[in-house]
Parts: sequence; C-alpha cells; structure tokens
Amino acid sequence: MKNTHRSVMLLALFGIFSAGCTTSMPTLEGQLDPTFGTSVHDNVDAQFVPPTDKQKRDTFIPADPARAAIARKNYKENTVPPPTRQ
Repeated sequence: MKNTHRSVMLLALFGIFSAGCTTSMPTLEGQLDPTFGTSVHDNVDAQFVPPTDKQKRDTFIPADPARAAIARKNYKENTVPPPTRQ
C-alpha cells in the first residue's frame, strides 16, 4: 500500500512539474515559409505516371505456379538472386 501511495504521489508531482514545460503556442509559429513542404508534393507529382487506358482495363495477372515454386525454394535456401534491370 505504501509503495502504491508513493507511486501515485510521484506521478502527480511529475504531471504538475511537466505542465510548466508546455507552451500554448507552437515553437516555429510564424517562422516557417507558408510553402514549406510543397517540394515533397511537387516531387511526388513529377514522378507519378498515370496509367494508360489499356493498363486500366488489363488488371488480371495470371498466377505462375512454376515461378512461385522457384521463388519459395530460393527463399527457403536463402539464395534469392538480386533484382536485374530489364
């Protein structure tokens, strides 16, 4: 009981003292450019390639059991070949 009471008191004191470290205003408010972060969105947009109409229609990818078996075998034997550029 005594340890529980001590723990509750320590948590209460921690809460009281840590409340003094908070501020009601964000630290960088008014110091950042309004366009901050837009370069990331611009880069994502620049690298996006919209699919063609044929690609939109052709979404079926048939399963290849032979390739899947080879992939599982390589994975189990830790002999996965590095990717190659096509």
